[in-house]
Amino acid sequence: MSIDINKAKKKNLTTSKDGKDYYFCSNTCKDKFSGKPTPWYQSEGFGKAFPWILAIILILGTGLSIMFNFMLLYMGIFFIIFSLFKMIDWKGFTVAFKEYDIPAKLIPGYSEVYPALEFIIGVLFIVNFYIEGFYIVPLAWVTLVIMAVGAIGVSIKLLKNEKFQCACLGTKIKVPLTKVTLLENILMVAMAVKLLFF
Repeated sequence: MSIDINKAKKKNLTTSKDGKDYYFCSNTCKDKFSGKPTPWYQSEGFGKAFPWILAIILILGTGLSIMFNFMLLYMGIFFIIFSLFKMIDWKGFTVAFKEYDIPAKLIPGYSEVYPALEFIIGVLFIVNFYIEGFYIVPLAWVTLVIMAVGAIGVSIKLLKNEKFQCACLGTKIKVPLTKVTLLENILMVAMAVKLLFF
């Protein structure tokens, strides 16, 4: 396949062997070439199956949280878990996120602070679950804007059929950018809209 050499260099997807330089599309391919065993959570099989497992969990979680009135707690847990996965490889996340998120491409430092922003949003949702009305309207608006803009960026990449790693769970877990990434954003937008208008 054709590889953008500059992007491969920027992402450290290069290696040398017998005096020749090689460039790769992903760490998985680089590891295969070097003979390094791929961890299960970075394997192609996991990358294909996990988005659908995640989709089922997200749909069930959203539905049950609305039905049994623990939506704020669910949203808080969602943001905290996803932010912690991003923080495991913060540097890798910032690079991957800039590939498809519009504000991350345009605003310097946005992708660097995004995991911390998600964590704070998650904590505030949990606080709101226990202390009703604690700045819920601004929090819901921030969630609505961030996730809606994120959905637009993901949609653009999906419409172009470009293959990218989803940065939603950081970069240690190899999950491709799929419609499930878009679903994740849409569900959060829907819950933010519910908080604001219903």
